[in-house]
Amino acid sequence: MNGLRTVAACLTAFFLAGCGANGGEEQTQEEDLAEFEALREELEGRRDVFIETPAQDFFATGNTLYWVEVGSGNPLLRSFDDSKKQRTDYTFKPYLTGVSSPNPVDNINFAASSTMVASMNELDGANTYAAGTPEMARGKLVLPAPPFGQKWWAYSVTGDDLYVTVIHGDTGKYVLQKWTPGQANPTDVLALDDLIAPNVMGEFTNFAVNGTTLMFSEGGRLWLAELTDMKAKWVQNDKRVGGADFYPGGAVYSQDREFFRYDKASDTRENITEKIKASYSMNKTFVEAHHPGHDMTWCKFKNKIVYEGNFGLFAYDLENETTTPLLLDARDNSVVYKYPVAVGTGTLFVKGLESQSGATGADGPMFSLAAANLL
Repeated sequence: MNGLRTVAACLTAFFLAGCGANGGEEQTQEEDLAEFEALREELEGRRDVFIETPAQDFFATGNTLYWVEVGSGNPLLRSFDDSKKQRTDYTFKPYLTGVSSPNPVDNINFAASSTMVASMNELDGANTYAAGTPEMARGKLVLPAPPFGQKWWAYSVTGDDLYVTVIHGDTGKYVLQKWTPGQANPTDVLALDDLIAPNVMGEFTNFAVNGTTLMFSEGGRLWLAELTDMKAKWVQNDKRVGGADFYPGGAVYSQDREFFRYDKASDTRENITEKIKASYSMNKTFVEAHHPGHDMTWCKFKNKIVYEGNFGLFAYDLENETTTPLLLDARDNSVVYKYPVAVGTGTLFVKGLESQSGATGADGPMFSLAAANLL
């Protein structure tokens, strides 16, 4: 989506005097452009400015949105509980600094649920805090130093539990540990190596726990398991995954411009990209406006995938196999929408990258769309 946008000239049918399916004359390209602009303005009228300060690392859990403000000072963690309309400005550091990594922006890290926030903001482990209060400490998990070249151990928060993956000193296996504030020590849950055996563990990159469901990546492969499973299932990705959303029984993930849905019970995946492409059409000039875009970001809300298309944000309904436009990018790149995140209430938050140069902007305000657009 970088660079000045151009609208491709219409194909042969555009230059022929023809009739549409209803027997009427087809729209001219000028009429198509006018239709696009009218819809863009209509959708733009539904958005509200949420924040205007520079921000990044947007993350939604339950009804709460988290983000980090990165102005002229050190990074600051914020949250907004949409069900209570309550914003919290946290005062603890959401970053790690040390002699080898002195720049806070390069070391931002946090994980959160609706009730707890964790950050590896000190060299000896993870600090946890109560969500919704500026700085109410809940406890600290002391950890050994991670391997050379690694800043902190991979970790995840679900509910009031902190999960961390460490390397066992004797076996060399990647062990998933669980810790709840108040406990003296974490407990071992499972070894990732055992979950994928007889496959050999490749380079471990990250993991996440949601409830009792685990997803982790190693050697470029993405794996899914319940915490009580003896074996994990490979979700059958054959390229680098751009984003993933998982749940008990399956996952949705993207590769380049394609979306896949994986079903754990049948151990199969379905490429749903063509269904998305066939599910909507504005007009002939913008026939590919809703096609998944290059280097897209996306999120999943219930049965809908909210994603960046070629010309804006769209929502694809997995059950009804229909696509709805939510916001359209300006054709001159004056505003381009990225980084959609949806909270449990159905409110959608999205970054609007603004520019007057014709190129995609580097920053802009965060907008919100009311829940009625997704529910």
